[in-house]
Amino acid sequence: MTKRFHDYYRNSRPVISFEVFPPKTPKAMARLERVLPELVALGPDFMTVTYGAGGSTQDKTLAIAKIIRGEHNKNAACHLTCVGASRADLDQILTDIRAAGIDNIVALRGDPPSGQTEFVPAPDGCRYGNELLEHIRRFEADRGLTPAGIAVAGYPETHSEAPDFAADLANLKRKVAAGADVIITQMFFDNRFFFDYEKRVREIGITLPLVPGLMPVQSAQQIRRMAQMCGSSIPDDLGAALDDAGDDTRKTLDIGARHCARQAKELFAQGVPGIHFYVLNRAEHMAQIMDEIRR
Repeated sequence: MTKRFHDYYRNSRPVISFEVFPPKTPKAMARLERVLPELVALGPDFMTVTYGAGGSTQDKTLAIAKIIRGEHNKNAACHLTCVGASRADLDQILTDIRAAGIDNIVALRGDPPSGQTEFVPAPDGCRYGNELLEHIRRFEADRGLTPAGIAVAGYPETHSEAPDFAADLANLKRKVAAGADVIITQMFFDNRFFFDYEKRVREIGITLPLVPGLMPVQSAQQIRRMAQMCGSSIPDDLGAALDDAGDDTRKTLDIGARHCARQAKELFAQGVPGIHFYVLNRAEHMAQIMDEIRR
């Protein structure tokens, strides 16, 4: 039996985890398979595998998780969202995940597919993340399964659809009540947002491990686009450094790695239970980050 999320965060030492995504093309998939051993060699405690809008790469998600677990002997978690999935679809996906020996799930409502401005659940699907968690827990209970570890998302700068911080935190509390084991945050580039968020989360009585999610900058254009999509702020000093780097890819990667390492070291110094790195399927920058934070 593999370790569940709650088993990891019982440790006194901080937990390091990596997230990868299933590539869209065979060439990119082959590249990820070459990168996976490099990422595993950096020593993450576990890895998570996301998937595309509408569940478009769900099969690849499980295939990659099985490679991580079977070929590299590293615990893996599958992402699961409500997007485009009926409850029957969810049952089949959950059946496949558990049959593969994957005992951890990152449960998310998911973003609306491209071209849609509002989330619309599938017929007989789940509308909210807490409904997805409730469905997972019923699925397990009905089949007599040992409960999987479940991680949910937290938003230090609030979810882009939330009317205010209070509403966003109320939604988080519903997900926790539905059976979450750990909260992993969306990316942020200024630790002050995390520390403020942690304070607010604790004030409403949530005691689950709260794990900061960090994304090393690899491209100024890419990170600005992603930050705009999810409402993350880019600090002035980081933005200025990226502007100064211009089209120098090597310089941009170094700026991103150093900024991420500084964030991680400060977070560790303040006692976070772990850090979840959104590695974007590359290893070189993560090697630099891991080297700096382990000094």
